[in-house]
Amino acid sequence: MVIYYSTSAILALLFILFQGVSGDDNNPITRRFKCRDGCCDEHEWCRFWASAGECTANKGWMSDNCQLACNTCHKSMN
Repeated sequence: MVIYYSTSAILALLFILFQGVSGDDNNPITRRFKCRDGCCDEHEWCRFWASAGECTANKGWMSDNCQLACNTCHKSMN
């Protein structure tokens, strides 16, 4: 039996594995990593995830948390 894994699943697994290796106790999700004019990427990996197609594959979470990387700033701002 052959099991195929999506790119998203592999990236998520790598992210989980590397979080433990980094030794960084700061959770990047809880702090603004990069902001411009009130538009923010809430995680340091936003640009990487965006380049891997996550803005489309995981649109709901990415458009709220990776606004700069996904170019969704205008949709979330008043």
